[in-house]
Amino acid sequence: MNQIEGFQAAGRFFDDKHFPRGFARSGHFTLNEAALLEHYGQRLRALAEGTQTPASAQEQQFVAVAKGERPADNKLEQAWTKYIAKSQRRKLFTMSSKAPVAGEEEDESVSAEDDDLIELD
Repeated sequence: MNQIEGFQAAGRFFDDKHFPRGFARSGHFTLNEAALLEHYGQRLRALAEGTQTPASAQEQQFVAVAKGERPADNKLEQAWTKYIAKSQRRKLFTMSSKAPVAGEEEDESVSAEDDDLIELD
């Protein structure tokens, strides 16, 4: 992987909680984005959380992006903002039922009992 100017790599980065099969196999990231996240993700997380201080102007710019003070300009910043958006999404659950809603009349032409009967000749 080519070095990104101004960023330090800090070991491989994985997020088994949100992407248990890896970034590349999740279907959310391109292969290039997945490689960037795996290569620079630990450093980016540390910068975003504030546990490490930026060592270059590019890392300082990334911190501003992570705080939401400016839009993402380069591929690495775009990959990180996409990662944050996908890992913090809420799952949507819906419920459905064949029972009528309270206050509505049930269609009398078809009853629930008719659904269970099968007529054989």
